[in-house]
Amino acid sequence: MKRILLSLSFLLCHGAWCLAQSSADADPNFYIYLCFGQSNMEGNAMPESFDKQNVGTRFRMLATCDFSSPKRQMGQWYSAAPPIVNPWGGVGMADYFGRTMVAALPGNVRIGVVDVAIGGIAIEGFMPDKIAGILAKAEDWQKQRILAYGGDPYQRLVDMGKIAQQSGIIKGVLLHQGCSNNGDPNWPGNVKKIYDNLLSDLGLSADTVPLFAGETLRKEEGGSCYAHNTQVARLPKVIPTAHVISSLGCPGNGQDPWHFNNVGYRVMGKRYAYAALQLMGLPTQVDADYQMSASLRKFYALKSLDELGDQKIAAGYTKALTVKGTFEDGHRENLTNEAVFTSNDFQLAGNKVMTKDDIIGTVNIAYTDFMGQPWSQDVTVAVGTMRGVESIETDADFASRKIYSLQGVKVATGQDWPSLPSGIYVVNGKKYVKK
Repeated sequence: MKRILLSLSFLLCHGAWCLAQSSADADPNFYIYLCFGQSNMEGNAMPESFDKQNVGTRFRMLATCDFSSPKRQMGQWYSAAPPIVNPWGGVGMADYFGRTMVAALPGNVRIGVVDVAIGGIAIEGFMPDKIAGILAKAEDWQKQRILAYGGDPYQRLVDMGKIAQQSGIIKGVLLHQGCSNNGDPNWPGNVKKIYDNLLSDLGLSADTVPLFAGETLRKEEGGSCYAHNTQVARLPKVIPTAHVISSLGCPGNGQDPWHFNNVGYRVMGKRYAYAALQLMGLPTQVDADYQMSASLRKFYALKSLDELGDQKIAAGYTKALTVKGTFEDGHRENLTNEAVFTSNDFQLAGNKVMTKDDIIGTVNIAYTDFMGQPWSQDVTVAVGTMRGVESIETDADFASRKIYSLQGVKVATGQDWPSLPSGIYVVNGKKYVKK
């Protein structure tokens, strides 16, 4: 009931501005997102049977160019089965963004994407005064895609955005681009120009139409444009309403150094959706009334959370804890950015444990998957050279000792050590870990 009231409250509070930016006939419960970028937004992964299923009627795409297969006409709405960007694309960032949003939002809310993306295009390709020069130098394959958008990708996005406003409410802008501008310090400023132009040309406000920008494929996943993530990280300083979508742990395709594989796109899409939901003040979990298919549930449901085990840190140093998990469909995710780290013993900065003195303490890691299933584990952290981190054997001397809790309460004597639950205890003034 609390989630339902929260959703209704959100819809009511935002109803006024929603109607103001669209036509009088627009459905205030049709949330539309403009998407643009290069090949990772276009979608580079070949759709698998799983990707073609579980789309439903609430996730829609506006064709931004004509498709021959499947047959689609520019300016018309269709069910958002891949490819949803253009005939050359595959599974990309918007696919599982839309599916996750639909699953999380009330049943009367639909999600629509208006997506213009071109493989290999620089950010300047979305600047009307630059596109002619880019088109003149483009290779034939890229020229074909630019011309499919009328030779001006930015203008096509605006034109389709205006059509979309006749049906629903533009709620945000999704961007994934960077490899063609790898490390370019001018990139954040150019993104701002495009974003500002979109807001102006479509009569939108930055306060209600945020920008979500995804990181490129990371070095440890085989990426070659990872240096560009430093520029992506600068966006919130240049655009106050910009939000960065992490690519941490998202796998590459193993064939080239630029593109994610199907799992990487699915996880990235989910993370875009999580960011949008959190900004709305909504939980990042499935709506209670959503009827999710068994196959889609396996993607969202965590099967096991990796055990971190005991950690050791030298006094005065900081250590980052990383948590990963395996989902029911077998794919793995780095869950560090979604987990919550808390401790009564240490000062924390997110997942980083900061230390000063010798101490043995615990850090709790909590994670709730999209299905609403909570997971938790306590990690023992030993700082400095303090003894007692290893398991101990009970001997005659130890057996006679009194065992206390960390709060100073006597809980047993040494002879009871084997039967005590796991935890940290004090014996003769020293801390011991019972595993």
